[in-house]
Amino acid sequence: MSEGPRGHLVFACGGSLYAVPAERASEVVNLPSLTRVPGAAPHLLGVFAHRGEVLPVIDLTRLIGKPADEAFRRVVVVRVGRGVMAFTATKVIGVSAIEGAPPRLGESGALAFMHGPARVPSGDCATIDPEGLLEFLARGR
Repeated sequence: MSEGPRGHLVFACGGSLYAVPAERASEVVNLPSLTRVPGAAPHLLGVFAHRGEVLPVIDLTRLIGKPADEAFRRVVVVRVGRGVMAFTATKVIGVSAIEGAPPRLGESGALAFMHGPARVPSGDCATIDPEGLLEFLARGR
């Protein structure tokens, strides 16, 4: 039995579209000045303080090994049971219903926590499993 449609916040990062479950996307904020983290992986651009929390900023293009796109001006703040993180966004598209669970984009690395392609009105996107991705990133991979 397939899942019914679920609302996802769709956003662009570089030339690709991504989506996170709408109930996990707490807000979209303008990208503030970041504090660099010495020795951090290239996809961790830095951290910033927001509403009493320190949020890591993840560049999805760098995370999956694509060339960096520095055109982002905003971040999508994503909350899961274990913590919070922010993904860079060049454009926020809006909320779209995505039906079912598309196949994983990869078997290992960050792509194991992304599914797609999922069809949304603005094109095909990769849906992100934020809980799994945060767990993966916390392990330092």
